This record gives sequence, structure tokens and C-alpha cells, in this order.
Amino acid sequence: MPPSSLSIVIPTNNSGRTLSRCLESIRAQTSPYAEIIIVDRFSYDKTTQIANEYGASVVQTNENRSAARNTGFRRTSSSAILFLDSDMVAPPSLIEECKAEMRNYQALVIPEISVGTGFWAECKSLERKVNRDKALLEAARCFSRDALLKLGGYNTNLEAGEDWDLQQRAIGQGLSIGRLQSKIVHDEGNVTLATAFGKKFLYGRTFGDYLRANPKVGIRQVNPISRILNPSLEVFPFDPIHATGMAVLKSIKYVGVGVGFISNRFSHRNAECVENLTEPAHRTES
Repeated sequence: MPPSSLSIVIPTNNSGRTLSRCLESIRAQTSPYAEIIIVDRFSYDKTTQIANEYGASVVQTNENRSAARNTGFRRTSSSAILFLDSDMVAPPSLIEECKAEMRNYQALVIPEISVGTGFWAECKSLERKVNRDKALLEAARCFSRDALLKLGGYNTNLEAGEDWDLQQRAIGQGLSIGRLQSKIVHDEGNVTLATAFGKKFLYGRTFGDYLRANPKVGIRQVNPISRILNPSLEVFPFDPIHATGMAVLKSIKYVGVGVGFISNRFSHRNAECVENLTEPAHRTES
């Protein structure tokens, strides 16, 4: 049976640039939805104002993206939940397709295409196109309520790889996972090497936790040969300039993740040293 209702959960954090387009695309859906729940990290731009204008329910909490999604899920009573990001634009038939496909599946993967401005955004768009349909790199974002309860939601310790982690747990528990034909548009904005590095630096601070939880598949997912070299070589004969740009952009992202990971490890070691130095010495009685 198709889900009787579907709720949409969107975590936000100063998302005013993109949220209007996201919510407008939801308003234009060909099939009704139960509600939109915005879980906002105390944005100081117009995020909450925009959400209110579109009739979304707003919950404010100082949680990371994974915890925010779980908070939004707990606020729903629908039989299915669709998780979107604030910089996504949904095709008009998305809700209708989700409802139809949830007849047969407990979770749904929804392919994405990237758009943005500038050369590096073009490289990002091409990279996503080359990697599309590669099951190892995909993750479901629409779930039945029962499936999410069974999985326990997103891992709140993860700020990066949380969607892959949930996907691997869904596979491990034998959930049925389908895949839509329609594609979500991901608005990357003005991509620069600096912003790409900074974003991945933040992700890198928790990505080690993902790799520890999913060592075998995680190593395959981040293998630089399959993620950088092979896609670039595939595109190079047809578009050598963007193929080279893809390799540079992805390499910068890898460096960002690596530096973030090392920074996090260094911070933990410093904290442990401070704790040891400030811990009072224990005297032994003679």
C-alpha cells in the first residue's frame, strides 16, 4: 500500500539564498504532502522568515545536520518522510513518485544533478553526472516511518557521511531500497576552490568516525583512483579542460577532508593532554 501521508524535513543554517526556490518547488508538487518541517540552527539571515511565508513549521535547535533530521522526523506522524536540503529544487512530480514507489520499497534513492555559477561549478556538475547511477555513492533520502524507526535515524555523531552510514545500515538490515527516475537539482551556488576546501575541512573533522563504522565500504567510497583518476580519464577525451578541473577540484576536496581529519585528531590529543595535566595527582599513603 502507498503511504497515506508524506512529510518533508529540511535542516537549515543561514539558508536564505536557496530556501525560497526549494520551498517553491515543494509548493508546485503534483501530489499533496502532509507538512514541511524546517529544523533551523538559529539562522541570523531570513531563513525562518522565508519558512514562515511558505507555511512550514519551524523548529530551532543548535544541532548538527544529522540530529536536526532526527528532530524533524520525531515531529512528524506521517507514514513516509522525505529529507531534503535547503539548496535542493524538487521536480514537480517528486512527491507523487515517492508515494507510488513506496508501495514496493522501504526507502528510495533520488538521483541528483548539480547546477551553479562559474567554472568549478561546471566541474562539480560534470563530476556528479559521471558518478550518477553508481550505487556505492548513492544514499536514500525518502524512508517509510517504520524503516526509520528500525534504523534509529541518522547517526548524530556524524556531520559527514551520515547519509552513506544510514544507507549501509539499511542494506545491512535487509531493507528494500528503490530508485526514482526523476532527479533533484542541487544548487551549488558559486563554487570556488576555497569554499570547496572549507566545506570538506568541516566534514573531515567527523569523517573518520564514518570510516571506523564502515571500514570496508568506506575505503571503496573514498578510493582516489575511482573517485578522481577514473572519472577524469573517462571525460578527458571529450572535454579535457573540465576533466582536468574535475581532478583539481576533487583533489582539493580530499586535501580538505584530510586536513580536517588531522585537525580533529590533534584537537583531541591536546584535550587529553590538558586533562591529564590538570588531573590532581594521587598520593599514596605510607
